[in-house]
Amino acid sequence: MSPECRPHFRVQTPPGRALAALFLATFVGGCNPVTNPAQFVNAEQGFYVHALTGAPLAFSTAVILPSKAFVRVDGSFSFDIAFDIDAQGNVVLLPASVVGVSPTGTHRVGIVKPGGLYDNALTAPTTGYVYDSVTVVRKNEPVIVQATEPACGLSLQPYMYARIVIDSLDVPNRAMWGRAVINTNCGLRSLVIGLPTS
Repeated sequence: MSPECRPHFRVQTPPGRALAALFLATFVGGCNPVTNPAQFVNAEQGFYVHALTGAPLAFSTAVILPSKAFVRVDGSFSFDIAFDIDAQGNVVLLPASVVGVSPTGTHRVGIVKPGGLYDNALTAPTTGYVYDSVTVVRKNEPVIVQATEPACGLSLQPYMYARIVIDSLDVPNRAMWGRAVINTNCGLRSLVIGLPTS
C-alpha cells in the first residue's frame, strides 16, 4: 500500500473499528483494495486442442487459466473450460462443473459473448456472464471467460479473465485451433496484450 493510501490508527483502536477505518480510508483516498497491481504480462498464445468427445483420452481438450495450460481432462476436473464440437460443427465450451465434479470441489466459471471481433474484445465485462452452463459458438466468434480461482482466494474479486476464439476446425479429426489472451492477475479485467493496468 502506498504511503498516501496508508491509514493511521491510534494504538488503542479496537480491531473491528480499525478494519472498518482501513476500508473507509482506502476508498476515500482513491485507492483500490479490490485488485492488486499487475504482476504478470498478458500475451496472446495460439493453441491446438481436440474435442472432449470422439478424441483419444490422452489428447488436450481443456484449458486451465492460472497456468495458461491446455490439458487433457481427467478425474480431477481441475480445468476451467473444456472444448467440444457438436453435430453441426459448432464449438461447444463446457465449464468444469458441467463435465464432472472435482474431488476438491468445483469453482464457478462464466462465459459471455462480447460480439464483434476477437481483436476488439479488450476488456472483460462486469456483467452478462452465463455461469456453469454449456455455451455454443461459431468459428471466429470470441468469448470472454470469468473463472473464480483458488489462487485468487485472498482477493476481494477472486477472478481470472480470458478471451478465447477458435479460428479453425477439423471436424472429422475432432480438432481445433485457436487463440487466447489469459490475464492471470487476480481481479484485473484488461485483456490487452502487455502489462495490464486495470
